Amino acid sequence: MGLFFVIAVVLSFVIAVYIGCRLLAIFNYSQSGYFSSLPKKIFWVVIILASLSFILTRIFAKPDDYWFPLLSNYIFSFVLCLFFTCILFDIFFVLRYAFTRQRLKPKRKIKMAYLVIAIGMFAIGLHSASSPRTIIYDITIDKPALVKDLRIVQLSDIHVSETTSPESIKELVNKVNSLNADFIFITGDTLDMALFPYLEKGLPAILATLKSTYGTIVIFGNHEHYGTRLVTEKNTLDDITKAFEDSNMLVLRDQVKYYPELGISLIGRDDYVVPQLGRTRLELNDLITQVDTAKPVLLLDHQPRFLPEAARAGVDVMYSGHTHAGQVFPMNLLVEMMYDNAWGQYMIGNHFTSIVSSGYGLWGPPIRLLTQAEIVVTDIHFQQ
Repeated sequence: MGLFFVIAVVLSFVIAVYIGCRLLAIFNYSQSGYFSSLPKKIFWVVIILASLSFILTRIFAKPDDYWFPLLSNYIFSFVLCLFFTCILFDIFFVLRYAFTRQRLKPKRKIKMAYLVIAIGMFAIGLHSASSPRTIIYDITIDKPALVKDLRIVQLSDIHVSETTSPESIKELVNKVNSLNADFIFITGDTLDMALFPYLEKGLPAILATLKSTYGTIVIFGNHEHYGTRLVTEKNTLDDITKAFEDSNMLVLRDQVKYYPELGISLIGRDDYVVPQLGRTRLELNDLITQVDTAKPVLLLDHQPRFLPEAARAGVDVMYSGHTHAGQVFPMNLLVEMMYDNAWGQYMIGNHFTSIVSSGYGLWGPPIRLLTQAEIVVTDIHFQQ
């Protein structure tokens, strides 16, 4: 966490300096009226604080704060949009000079275009984050089961925090209930950090109204575990488990559940981060011995790691989240380098499928750029 904090602070300052310098150049501080009445010291303080707003929220916000993290996250989101807009304009300026040898002066049209693009990017980011799409995958498992088909609805990375509105969770429940699920899988990071907002906003009762034939299965992600270290009061793993059970969910933490009426097994793994926190995470091979791999095996594992291992073990479909598909460009390029499957459907041979959701919620800035929030539906067909 210490190294991550130092890197985040350094990057925030780099972003602040870059944005500040470009704004002063584009809006021509010394000649125009845009910033001429604003002392440069105040201008730089505002830019630096805005760039550090996300970090300041993580340091100073309390579990029951609302306006401070909400405003800070929106401010930081707009800073990111300013940053990307500056990059676009610099690329445009360089290309124009390369082809025409003419330097582009910051005229009124350029200034207006800059503002329109930055605000438009911010609006698109908000829309992509708040308008989840439904993705449907069709999978055939070449193993016999006692049913012909199953429909799985997957949710991931809801990240309930102090800024989550109960109305948005009700909307989520309504969308899921309209999909006629046999199972609902929630693959980790249901909480952003603390359990308090989940309880305070009455979400156990709301999520308990999720409807499916065989129930809702939930696993823990890294944020549930991080939260037990950073928020110690009434935020133990047992507290979180009870809250999920009060939401009418079956919690699987390194556990197996066999459904004799279906002839399938579910494996729910605890998160990859567990050993780093001094806790025990069972190996997949220890869990797979508890199931009959001649029958369909579905695995829920928050982070999409070790896919070949799961394929060799006899898992048929592995459900994950965690990546947010990058959430904000260029993070999508980074997660694609980190994982065999950073988002979507990925197959190994004809016997193993990895499904990775981009997530329903958000971590940090409340925007998505070149990614979109989603609900994942998998229609699984079995050998008859």
